Amino acid sequence: MPTCLRYALLLSLALPSAAAAQLRQPTGVDAIRLAYISPQRAFYESDHGKAAQVKLSSLQAETSREVEARNARLKAMQDALAQGGSVLGEAARRRREQEIGRFQIDLERFVEDAQERFLGVRRDLENAFLAKFAPAVDSVAKNRGLLFVFNQDSGVIAWADPALDITADVVKMVNQP
Repeated sequence: MPTCLRYALLLSLALPSAAAAQLRQPTGVDAIRLAYISPQRAFYESDHGKAAQVKLSSLQAETSREVEARNARLKAMQDALAQGGSVLGEAARRRREQEIGRFQIDLERFVEDAQERFLGVRRDLENAFLAKFAPAVDSVAKNRGLLFVFNQDSGVIAWADPALDITADVVKMVNQP
């Protein structure tokens, strides 16, 4: 057999196996270029999230104390009217009832304002966290060569291998100064 035919035959036999070797993908977890993260868990486990929880708890406790104090004052006003209302004249009784009504409205407004303030502070704290979270996810994904990162908290993922969870890595990245 001529030499050039031999080389052609060897080359034709070698090429398919070389091409197949190039097409083979790594197996196992390294082959999977996707992961998932729990943003909610990352928030609660991060230093920023822990500080936010303390701040929100403090704000909530402070507001609760103020609401309790105002409720106690309202009850005292109502009790005073109930006990001494029979001795008061009609005009004085109406004045006290109006005072109690205004105080109740002020209390309701205070509670509504406190709720809005709480939600505003929470939103600001979450936004501050997200400003660090998004770049951290991006960095971890790029470092691992990931193509997709799914949000575990969205409810789309029914089950996933815990080895694909990158939440701890993102928390480490977020906690860096």
